[in-house]
Amino acid sequence: MVPWGMNENDTCMEYVLPAILAAGWQPDLVQEQFPVEGENRHRLNGELTKRRAVYVLEVAPGQPLMVIEAKRSWAAPADGLQQATRYATKLDVPFAVSTNGHGWVLFNSVTGQQSPVEKLPTPEEAWDLFCESHELSDDAKELLLSGFSGELKNPDGTVRELRYYQRRAVHEVLARLANGDKRILLVMATGTGKTMTAMQLVWKLWNYRKQTNARSGGQQAYKVLFLADRKVLVDEPLNKTFRPVFGDPAIRVRTQERRFSRDIYFATYQALDTKVLSDSDPDAEEASLLKNYPADFFDLVIVDECHRGSAREDSSWRQILEHFSGAAQLGMTATPVLRSDADTYAYFGNPAFEYTLKQGIEDGFLAPYTIRRAVFSADADGVDVEDGQLDDFGVAMAEGTYTTRDFERRLRLPQRTARMAKHLDDVIGDTSDRAVVFCVDAEHAASFAGELRNLRPERTRQDPEWASRIMTVERDRDRLLENFTDPEQSSPQVAVSTYLLSTGVDIQDLKYVVIARPVGSAAEFKQIIGRGTRLYPDKGKDEFEIVDYVGATTTFYDPDFDGPPLKAPVTDVLDQDIDDDGGAGPASIADEPSDNQATPDDDRDVTHGVEDPGVPYESGGSGDLGGESAGDGFGVGRTVFQLAGVKVELNHEVFYVHDVESGQPKLVKYVDWARQTVLKAFGHPDELLRAWADPDGRSDVRLLLRGHHIDMGKLVSQMGESARAPVDSVDYLLRLAWDLPQQTRAERARNARQRHAQDIEQLSSLAQQVVAALLEMYGHSGIDDVSSESVTRVAPLSQLGSPAEIARSFGGATKWHEMRRTVQEWLYGA
Repeated sequence: MVPWGMNENDTCMEYVLPAILAAGWQPDLVQEQFPVEGENRHRLNGELTKRRAVYVLEVAPGQPLMVIEAKRSWAAPADGLQQATRYATKLDVPFAVSTNGHGWVLFNSVTGQQSPVEKLPTPEEAWDLFCESHELSDDAKELLLSGFSGELKNPDGTVRELRYYQRRAVHEVLARLANGDKRILLVMATGTGKTMTAMQLVWKLWNYRKQTNARSGGQQAYKVLFLADRKVLVDEPLNKTFRPVFGDPAIRVRTQERRFSRDIYFATYQALDTKVLSDSDPDAEEASLLKNYPADFFDLVIVDECHRGSAREDSSWRQILEHFSGAAQLGMTATPVLRSDADTYAYFGNPAFEYTLKQGIEDGFLAPYTIRRAVFSADADGVDVEDGQLDDFGVAMAEGTYTTRDFERRLRLPQRTARMAKHLDDVIGDTSDRAVVFCVDAEHAASFAGELRNLRPERTRQDPEWASRIMTVERDRDRLLENFTDPEQSSPQVAVSTYLLSTGVDIQDLKYVVIARPVGSAAEFKQIIGRGTRLYPDKGKDEFEIVDYVGATTTFYDPDFDGPPLKAPVTDVLDQDIDDDGGAGPASIADEPSDNQATPDDDRDVTHGVEDPGVPYESGGSGDLGGESAGDGFGVGRTVFQLAGVKVELNHEVFYVHDVESGQPKLVKYVDWARQTVLKAFGHPDELLRAWADPDGRSDVRLLLRGHHIDMGKLVSQMGESARAPVDSVDYLLRLAWDLPQQTRAERARNARQRHAQDIEQLSSLAQQVVAALLEMYGHSGIDDVSSESVTRVAPLSQLGSPAEIARSFGGATKWHEMRRTVQEWLYGA
């Protein structure tokens, strides 16, 4: 024990844990270092620690009731109470406790009172308080105490555990169901695991019915319908989440397969709305496949992405929900809508549970974003058209000023599309980072993808699909989409689409969300940026960038952006949601909505600079695109003009970072932001150099930069530095923060060789050659190659001797590795 008392670990082992067991808590239900925040949390604001609750006490697996924080013995007993209370609020438990090893302070979240206590509450006391405060029925109590499934595994074979908010979501819905509620809404941000939550919810209900049947002798299984409006939204949950857990009882509803003996059914609205002939009477009138399932067939209907499809009261797909009105119905979405023509809340009510984008980023379960807002001259100034002016195809154009919302809808500007593609190519560079581009229509998407491919002819020659249009008009759409959403596949790298990829498509390693078309509503905007919010540490993805060419990111400043719009209905926004009754697309994918949907309320938008000319659609030279309109669906009955000769330049570019406290973008001057970050972390250049000289310290510096959304390539570009030879990243940082003279890597290597010439001369002949090769390698390739464990296996070191021979030349492996670290210290004068 240290002189000033026990540290936190000693306090836990000698004082806290014995007291927990003495109060009657089961050892296997005492969770130590319980994660209440995700792996990405420590990267926010440069933090290098992950927050965990010291102890979380459960009454049953997955049902926490108490959080305990322990501090070292010289602290006050209540010093950890604020932290414990914060975690207890996240977990929705009745008790938060803080201790220093000499006394206890307890906060009761039900009464709002804190007080010193002599001993901990028992599990029975905590459970009774929880049940009373939540008004749980006997059925609800049994459901909450039942276990979660452990069948779904991570790639390393461990059980895929629910996150704290997913457990809360499951239990909130279970309590509502046990209370007899028939319509329930679950609002969870994109990327926070609605499918995993739904699976565990169904598991508990399904198992509960099995246990009830075992006790009562019943035979009726718990039957569930999982309903969505896109094929991918039912196939992925079925194949990746439900079938690995439930096996054969989980099936897909298809016209040719009418099975009624299973328990969990997955279907699209379109499939259930398909007209089929009676098997027993071929001459009978066609009936909907829906009629094959009696109104009381299902116990629960889960409606994924419930803001679409059935959201409108007059929707034909709403009839499917009405047919199963006797079943409990759970709506799941990240973006509930409240409009004059569609109201998620009117049908499902207010959310039983809600977990927002802001919470997900704060907790470290979602990737934070940066915004690169690029404004082109055509968007900044508009394009003026005089009366009688002809477009590229000799069509007389409507007079007026065409602005951002007109481009590609009423006026095509090929140079603008080409300039966007060039800008995006510069942003992505030579990386393999994935990007999805949202364009106005099929022709715009085709042009954008073509421009990208033309910018990299050598790569396109080797892989013509690296930049692909992925839309319903593409015959290979399914194959391209499958490859694009597979992190193990390298192509396509860039997907160009319109609406198809905006909802429900899981692109785990997506780094860039590119918005090249106006976005009609906050709900649609949330869905679009949600494509990038998933973390993918296997590829180092801990943030993503929104590249905004049209000003769509101003939606972040909507006060209702990160919560449900519970105020007055909004009636003057563009609705780009899927048209419920149409747009089946090609026959081969008949249950998929089309990318080129009409937008019925589009003409309510008053920001367009040009009146609708009201003449038939005739976009000169567009051609037929797979049987679908070459326009955007708005264009039927409109002329879409084209002017290829309009010069378009990048007017200006600004950057924003995600501000953790406000949850909104924060405008930054990139160079100033980076300088402030470096100066805040390092008080003197030598501190930065010492950190950079050590591989672990260098990793921490890079982590700090990533945590503050600082990309070195972007930073160097913004600094306007032009080096005569390769420069180390640390030298750019030294120049940025302290305005020090810039050294090239070759100069650093030469200086290190001169300063330590005597040290090098004392080495054996082979060792001298190895050190010289390391310094030469640094000058050509950089520090990461020098610090690599496999450096002896690549040229030039591999040409000097085998790894064993090189190690012996320094006196053994240990001394060889020490010398490699010493060389790195020499390079940075540390």
